[in-house]
Amino acid sequence: MPTTQSLRSSESGSRWSATLLRFFTGLLAIGILASGLLAEEPTLLPSFTVRKLPDAATSVAFSPQSDLLAVGSYETVELWNVTEKSKVGAIPVKSGFARSLAFSPDGTQLAIGGYQKIHLHAVESRQLVRDIKGHRGYVTAVIWSAAGDRLYTASEDKTVRTWTAADGVEQSQFKDFPAPVMGLSLSPDGTRLAVAGGEETQLTKPGFAQLRKVTGEVVFELAAPKRPATDIAFTPDGKQVVLTGFDEQAHVFQVETGALVGDYTGHARPTNSVAFAVNGTLALTASGGRFQGKNELHVWSLTDRKLVTLFEASEARLARVTVSPDGRWMAIAAGDKSTTVWDLAPLSTPTTPPAALPPTEDKTPMTALPKLPRLQFTAVEGAPLKRIGIIGLDTSHSIAFAKTFNADPPNAALAGMRVTVAYPHGSRDIEGSVSRIPGYTEEVQKLGVTVVDSLPALLEQVDYVLLETNDGRPHLEQALAVFQAGKPVFIDKPVAGSLEDALCIYEAAKHYKVPVFSSSSLRFMEDAQAARNGSCGKVLGCDTFSPCSLEKTHPDLFWYGIHGVEILYTVMGPGCQTVSRSSTPDADVVMGTWTEGRIGTFRGMRGGKSGYGGNVFGADKYLPLGNFKGYDPLVLAIGKFFTTGEMPVTVEETLEIYAFMEAADESKRQCGAVVSVPATLEKAQAAAKAKLAGLLK
Repeated sequence: MPTTQSLRSSESGSRWSATLLRFFTGLLAIGILASGLLAEEPTLLPSFTVRKLPDAATSVAFSPQSDLLAVGSYETVELWNVTEKSKVGAIPVKSGFARSLAFSPDGTQLAIGGYQKIHLHAVESRQLVRDIKGHRGYVTAVIWSAAGDRLYTASEDKTVRTWTAADGVEQSQFKDFPAPVMGLSLSPDGTRLAVAGGEETQLTKPGFAQLRKVTGEVVFELAAPKRPATDIAFTPDGKQVVLTGFDEQAHVFQVETGALVGDYTGHARPTNSVAFAVNGTLALTASGGRFQGKNELHVWSLTDRKLVTLFEASEARLARVTVSPDGRWMAIAAGDKSTTVWDLAPLSTPTTPPAALPPTEDKTPMTALPKLPRLQFTAVEGAPLKRIGIIGLDTSHSIAFAKTFNADPPNAALAGMRVTVAYPHGSRDIEGSVSRIPGYTEEVQKLGVTVVDSLPALLEQVDYVLLETNDGRPHLEQALAVFQAGKPVFIDKPVAGSLEDALCIYEAAKHYKVPVFSSSSLRFMEDAQAARNGSCGKVLGCDTFSPCSLEKTHPDLFWYGIHGVEILYTVMGPGCQTVSRSSTPDADVVMGTWTEGRIGTFRGMRGGKSGYGGNVFGADKYLPLGNFKGYDPLVLAIGKFFTTGEMPVTVEETLEIYAFMEAADESKRQCGAVVSVPATLEKAQAAAKAKLAGLLK
């Protein structure tokens, strides 16, 4: 999803598409002929490619007559005449990416799923009929009933809803799902829904899949995939469903019993979408994301789940695959701002399904084909730009950091680095975070940053990562994905939602050999740094203060008190032995005792006027702390870290900071009792070790 130049020129792209089609034609011919489905070798021909979309192609849909193709991207849906291979118009989308598309059964209306809205447009005039509001996240799926009188929609807000199409009134809402709903399918007879999903920012957590009546009652809980699910679809005969997901497989279930029939295991990247061809005897699964390469379409038999053929269609993630109602056309939406349409007319429908579809002799991936050029930005002549991705647009830090990295003219210390991509989502249930995402998304786009709709899409096109999600709880899952992709990462405060997860993050970074550091911006106050470097002589003690609002999902000091605690540790350094805490509704006072009897205190304020500062008591002089100059000193430290790989804060000091805050919580629970910091850390280490055992690959 490049922002300043395309992955290829239209000329080289045409040559690549033609080469790819010739290769795919040969492989598919071999597979189909070997199966006995066709009497003679088919000649698959390229139709056309939709290029130069404003961003990644995120959705595709054919009209009921199969003559019109809708392609969704960021803030637009393009309409193309399939037989004439020409663009007939575009529909503006005022709610971010067009994540899902569906034509009405009569082909007169197009439903577009965006952020928190479903837009209904008249196809012929492209005029807005109505906006349907109610969802609180991206609408990931939209389906019309066969009669065209109802809409079924799914969303990241963990709900499935039904609406009256004529007036957009919500008729029912199913909200008992454990995670965001990413896939939704309506059975051919209109009686059941297949629902699947998972938290794509927490990739080690299992997904879910269910078969329900259209009235909402659960019929079967399907065997849960080990990773988040991405799509689910009924086969054309309604007898099976196919489930895709981050576990890099496709799972086939029997609708009548809910039993697992078997798995297709040929992919090497997350499977993102599924469609069917040749009268439902073949499944087509699109993959990609998390790492570069292997953005493949696989064609395989539903009878025995054997590979027929595969090809790598793009250097970017394949987001969606769909087949036209008449079976003639296949469209693949990709992250390189394109959608390619394939002519499947030569694939005739078999008269009887084969008993078994044997594998082809040649299953070799297209490694011999010429490689596409890697996306490369240029900051100054001869210097390749280092691309930075932001995870989480639910905090003002994301905008502030992007402004500094993308300043014009650039800061000399940050030359050669630029924020190019952002993934907006972080917290799903902290309203103060979730509500900021739309506004911050608009702001970051004004800085020339592309906003993508998945964490894997971000990771495949950046060199470094700023993990800015305001909510510390998803950080472990998000960090694991970053580590597995091998990207150096700065994790903003709080480093995690618990001390246990903080320990897991640093141990995982060590396991994957990826540099990581975390810090509050207050560490880089000039006065605090001066005291750390000896301006007062030996530090005998320090008192610090900062705001300390509370968030019920986090330990008390993790949410905002971290700022004042970070100042305290910047001055005092590690070595705190014990902590005690006094707490009232308006304030907290935490006293720590360091080695050599040194004492440091933190005051967290929730009432009255507050700020950031403190006092240093040194052997040579006393120093007031203040002079906070914003985020730039931290951003400069991050830039140096990205360049050198050297962490400006040691792992040991960061982990002790979080042990200090956790011990303060324990002291509060014990009515101000003195709590050991080393013992708190040791207890959490045991829990972290057990947790990591099932997470590291």
